[in-house]
Amino acid sequence: MPKQVKNKLYLLIPCLILLLIMILHLLNLTALPVFADESIYIRWAQLIIDDAQQYLFFSLNDGKTPIFIWLLVPWQFIFSDQLFAGRFLAVITGLFQVLVMGKIVQELNLEKKYQYLAILITGLLPFWFFHHHLALMDGMLTLFLSLTLWQTLRLVHKPCSKKTMLLNGLFFGGAMLTKIPALLFIPSLLIISFFLTKGKLNSKCKTIFSVLAGISFGLTLFLLLKLHPAFSQLFSRGGDFLFSLREIFVEQKWQETLPNWPTYLTYFTQYFTWPLILLSLLGLLFDQRKKVFAFHLSWIAFAFPIFIMGRVVYPRYFFPVSLPFTLAVIVSINSLLKQKLWLKIFTWMLLAITLIQSALFIHPLLFRLEKIPFVSADRTQYLTEWSAGFGVKETVNLLQEESKTHNVLALSEGYFGTLPDGLLMYLHRQNLENLFVIGIGQPIFRLKPETIELAQQYDQTLLIGNSHRLILDLSDAELILETCRPFNAPCHQVWDITGLISDR
Repeated sequence: MPKQVKNKLYLLIPCLILLLIMILHLLNLTALPVFADESIYIRWAQLIIDDAQQYLFFSLNDGKTPIFIWLLVPWQFIFSDQLFAGRFLAVITGLFQVLVMGKIVQELNLEKKYQYLAILITGLLPFWFFHHHLALMDGMLTLFLSLTLWQTLRLVHKPCSKKTMLLNGLFFGGAMLTKIPALLFIPSLLIISFFLTKGKLNSKCKTIFSVLAGISFGLTLFLLLKLHPAFSQLFSRGGDFLFSLREIFVEQKWQETLPNWPTYLTYFTQYFTWPLILLSLLGLLFDQRKKVFAFHLSWIAFAFPIFIMGRVVYPRYFFPVSLPFTLAVIVSINSLLKQKLWLKIFTWMLLAITLIQSALFIHPLLFRLEKIPFVSADRTQYLTEWSAGFGVKETVNLLQEESKTHNVLALSEGYFGTLPDGLLMYLHRQNLENLFVIGIGQPIFRLKPETIELAQQYDQTLLIGNSHRLILDLSDAELILETCRPFNAPCHQVWDITGLISDR
């Protein structure tokens, strides 16, 4: 093949892959209803739009660093659909992620075809695809960690480069300012630095020193948040999700977390696909076993603290594992395709099965939500529980229609999350002259006197909530909207309780 044609192909192939990835991510982007955390994050961004001076660092109060929230802000001005705007940022993050994966594979001195394969896997593998589909922090966290790893690999080849150490620190600081669990990736970076640096111990130590210098700079950037009075709140929510070291080792809570390990491992087999897991393990048998081992050890180093300390653990907490795991796969495939013909055929067969499994995840995510092959924890979060925003958009449309002719009070289940933040998210910068939305907690057993007093000032009062959390007597109320979740899960309901209020 002529060199000119070959160069054009090398340019065309990644462009086609990126185009495919973008189309699949943008297609029916809002088919999955808003998830609780998405509604909270987008709502925080909208509060910044309304009053930046008061709300710019509001996320610190809930234990969240602010970069992701800040980056949500401009997209709220560009798109009229607030959920699409938030998820578009996730898609852009995913686009940068696949490009960075290509650069990382290039830094590993692998051929272009393996860079393209890394781009394809990062774009389509279920774990990657799903988390580049939702307006959550985990995708951006992993992007910043990927950029940090890219610069770490450059330090492996050229230790003590001041420019590279600076970039390493900037990217790690970005990761810390996106989500605090970036701290758990520090051992992973050091493991990769140690195993991939060639030469004797002196050379390895020099690389590790360079990486630590960059990390220290990144931590310094993070610690600038101490200038804000809410900084201490960043660590207030950790106990909701993780046991403390004292609880683990003194109170022996590890005995409670240990039985969960098989469940956590099923997250990986389901979302990474068994063929890729097998390929990554086969790579330990061939010429680049040292690199493969380093990447496997690095994801274990990240995941192990969550395994042993996890109080409440969802699959998305492990999302950064996707980075070293994917690299282990790519390096393994590079080794396997150098072996005998039957092993090459076997490798391509496993890749084909992975592509099929990815398609069987992506298609229902876009078109048939009840068929998405989620693990149990994710099916609960995104499809069947209160956190899944089925009916929220329809309720907003109803509220807007009703408030055109008279004033309406919407009493919403909860104080934050899918309700009422999901409603307020869609109503941002809309005409609310005749509409007032207020959260009244959950479960709802009765209406408080102050709520009844407020409702008597409005022409119509609507009660919005999930069927299993509306415990009060609604026999004399009118059900005007009901949206049920898949698998006979609780329904999102809107009740007209104007008559109940007027009777009091």
